[in-house]
Amino acid sequence: RPFTCDYPSCSRSFKRAEHLKRHVRSLHTKEKPYLCPEPSCKKAFSRSDNLNQHTKVHK
Repeated sequence: RPFTCDYPSCSRSFKRAEHLKRHVRSLHTKEKPYLCPEPSCKKAFSRSDNLNQHTKVHK
């Protein structure tokens, strides 16, 4: 697998660059760029698929 995580004590590797990026954002940086669009909701997610799943609670 050509895309390897460079974080210390992490040896995960991935076939695709976007999977490595998702891994780093979810587990290492704790970045949560995907914000719930519902004005009264303050939730944020590191993955777009988690946001999409979450938005169903508002329907």
